[in-house]
Amino acid sequence: MSMSGDPIRKSRVRRRRYAALAAPAAGVVAAGLLTAAAPTASAAEDVPVGYASMNGGTTGGFGAGVVHEYVLSEYRQDSGHGNPADAMYALLKEHRDRSGEGLVVYVDETVDASGFSESKMDVKEVENVSILGVGDRGEFDGVGINIRDARNVVVRNLEIHHVDTGEKDGIGVQKDSSNVWIDHNEIYNEFQGADKEHYDGLIDIKNGSQYITVSWNHLHDSWKTMLTASSDSDGANGDKITYMNNHFENVNSRVPLIRRSEVHMLNNYFEDIASSAINCRLGAQVLVEGNYFLRTGSGEVDDQDGQIQGPVGWWYGSDETGYWNLVDNAYEDTPHEHLESTTDFTVPYSYDALGPEEARTQASQNSGTGVVDVTP
Repeated sequence: MSMSGDPIRKSRVRRRRYAALAAPAAGVVAAGLLTAAAPTASAAEDVPVGYASMNGGTTGGFGAGVVHEYVLSEYRQDSGHGNPADAMYALLKEHRDRSGEGLVVYVDETVDASGFSESKMDVKEVENVSILGVGDRGEFDGVGINIRDARNVVVRNLEIHHVDTGEKDGIGVQKDSSNVWIDHNEIYNEFQGADKEHYDGLIDIKNGSQYITVSWNHLHDSWKTMLTASSDSDGANGDKITYMNNHFENVNSRVPLIRRSEVHMLNNYFEDIASSAINCRLGAQVLVEGNYFLRTGSGEVDDQDGQIQGPVGWWYGSDETGYWNLVDNAYEDTPHEHLESTTDFTVPYSYDALGPEEARTQASQNSGTGVVDVTP
């Protein structure tokens, strides 16, 4: 749809937008780091730490010379689309023809599965895209975000929940996507009392996708939490993934399930993980650093490989183990006495690590939505 001359679309050279934090007394969380209290950088200047900072970096829609910015509610009203989901889908589809340009969508209303003509929100065959929740209004109710064959994508400050259509992932990253930053979102389904096959993962990364950072998210209430590969097959895995400062709460397992990948688990808080957490398979190399594990793992012995189900290990299938480097982690009411490092794997980027107790505090207070306030 051509929107030439429409005042709602703002096409321009990158401009600055300033974001403030809701809890300045606890310090400022910006671009995945804890810093001294001060105004945050603009949304255009925010960048991730970890693997998404490599391979040219991840800037999203602000990373192009020309940036097309839309406030979803305003665009929808004048576009002729009957609901926010169809309006947003059309924006993303239109962007496929804008090679080298940027798209920023400010989500300020609920994207609902009801009445949506598609089964998932495709971020497909595009580059330079940011999807940003506005205040506490950026909600995806029953609609998952599917990032497929895409480059330089940022997803921040969204509440995504109860996704049971399409591929049933809250956020899926697949088919050779690269440089993706998933930051400050809240994603959940149901756990106790739910059919474990009704939903899929909260964040699944697979099929050749790489250079990804998943930071400051609150991920909770789900049977299947996260994975880095769709199967044991060659090429089914994602790679070069950083999970940092996330709060994982009241889930069963797959936190995450890792096959064949290089992964950094940094400063995350694991709380009430019923069965098992970091599941390393098929030669995966994982640096597990500065995490806090509270009531993580059942302590039962896995039938297949004989390992104790707890914070880190190799369980539930795959013929080959993965490997883990354990650095400065803390355990409370968690089976861990059996654990020791099985690799000296480290990561090729710079970062600042918190101690596990401080990581727990920061993830509890500053993960999820409502912390970073990006205003159109």
